[in-house]
Amino acid sequence: MKPYILVVSIILFFSCKEKPLDTPKITNQKTNSISTIPVIDSSYIATKTRYFTVDSTTIKGEGRIVIDTILSQSQFVMFGENHGSKVTSQLITTLVPMLHANGFHHTAFEVGPNSAKKLIDLSTPVSTTVEKLKTFNTRYSLEEDYQYPIPFFSGVEDAQFLQAVRQKNMNIWGLDQEYYYAAPYFMDELLFLMKGHPDYAKIELEKEKAVDIIKSWYTQKDANKIFDTIQKSPVVQQYFNRFAGNALAEQMLNDLKISWDIYNRWKEDSHADRISYMRTNFMNRYNEALETETAPKVFLKFGSLHASKILTNTCYDLGDLVTQLAKKNASKATTINSWHRYYINEKGEEEDHLIKYASYYKRLQDFMVQAKRDQWAIINLESIREDILKGRIALPTNGDYHRIKSLIDGYDYQLILPLDTEVTPNKG
Repeated sequence: MKPYILVVSIILFFSCKEKPLDTPKITNQKTNSISTIPVIDSSYIATKTRYFTVDSTTIKGEGRIVIDTILSQSQFVMFGENHGSKVTSQLITTLVPMLHANGFHHTAFEVGPNSAKKLIDLSTPVSTTVEKLKTFNTRYSLEEDYQYPIPFFSGVEDAQFLQAVRQKNMNIWGLDQEYYYAAPYFMDELLFLMKGHPDYAKIELEKEKAVDIIKSWYTQKDANKIFDTIQKSPVVQQYFNRFAGNALAEQMLNDLKISWDIYNRWKEDSHADRISYMRTNFMNRYNEALETETAPKVFLKFGSLHASKILTNTCYDLGDLVTQLAKKNASKATTINSWHRYYINEKGEEEDHLIKYASYYKRLQDFMVQAKRDQWAIINLESIREDILKGRIALPTNGDYHRIKSLIDGYDYQLILPLDTEVTPNKG
């Protein structure tokens, strides 16, 4: 199994006047039937789309008004990203000062609780963040591109947005399980707790043997149940037993074992347990923040699946959690989905995902055609929902209905990225 198991409803009034809809009683092009309400199409979606550009310090264009409104009116912003996106990390770097200026003091990422603490360590002092992450990734990454110790912080651009977060002294919450390939660095973190122990040299040797066992299992083609096997290894057990009675080490080991259990049961619906674990971690951190703040504002950056407000992959994910929490608080939660259209692959070739993934996007192409190579497109799905509820526009009645309704109900905004590529690797 590859280890990719991989906030915010606001009412937005644009400064630009939208185009009027067609007059009633038109032909429904999706069904060839007569309808008194126009059916959603690309020209209508264009009236709900704004564009912006991003540089190292500024967001410019009509879309800036949209971003400003989201940040000023929301308690939670749930950013559903495409993992490994260079331009996304560049956007977040630019967003951080804007988030901070709007009272966001907390960020949450798709990493484990202990990995979040490690990211703080690796960004102290702040000016050394890029270089420290490079050293860390170089030491602990394994052979394949995705075999890095902390997910979604493998690129130079990722380190730069982390540095921006730390420059503003924003808190970092790690909500997810610890990553599949995190174990070798965890073993060293545990060893560090034994500094000064009279048997340190012997314990260090036990650690090396445990890491060798773990790495040997990472190379197995059938990864199912490998962590169950690892924990049964006498060598690993001997090393773990060294930390009995050490509260900090026991907490780290408990977090690691929770993560391993989720991976072990990935064919047995452990995804639901993973989502519940993230929801619990969020509420624990949120309740801690409530001790010093009346209404903590949180920016969450997770994969797009986790940002949806509706049932996805049989679970009510973080997008649902922050939406329900905002309703309880009489505040706002905004969920944002992301797509690529134009993408430069690892061979340096430009791809059009509307073509490459035609089977996925064919029912959503009226949205995807709003993309531009040199600008970000942001589509106001919340405004479209309102138009549907008020009878101004209709969903198609053919098979497109389901994908379009799922998108509109699941998110408040749809971002379509400009020309993009993978982050720049940050390791030697």
